[in-house]
Amino acid sequence: MEAAKKKIRSLLIKMVLIICVLVVFDNYWKKYYNILEKRYVIREVLRIHPLLKQGVQVEYQFSISGKYYIKSWPREYFSPKIGQNYIVEVPIFRKKNSKILLDHQAPDTIKSPFDGWKEIPEYLKPK
Repeated sequence: MEAAKKKIRSLLIKMVLIICVLVVFDNYWKKYYNILEKRYVIREVLRIHPLLKQGVQVEYQFSISGKYYIKSWPREYFSPKIGQNYIVEVPIFRKKNSKILLDHQAPDTIKSPFDGWKEIPEYLKPK
């Protein structure tokens, strides 16, 4: 009985430590990501992948400075459709860490510049 209590206690301590490390890492990553220089481009949703018991991921392709990238991002609270255009936030030196801004839908008639915008144009920001 005593050994079982020690085992449970050690498991709880390990779980708490893991959660603390994950929280610290998440906060560090958000601060790091926010200071990165970014560009903004418009790209369309290619596919929507269901994940096993974890929701849905949106797959999109974007190009910046003539190079093409394919990336997936969690759907979050939005309901994107295949073929719709959205703004993609692309860190200049960490392009693999780009993310699609599903709350910034863009019309088909607007094309982004070759190197992207330095900030989201006012006419594309959600109202």
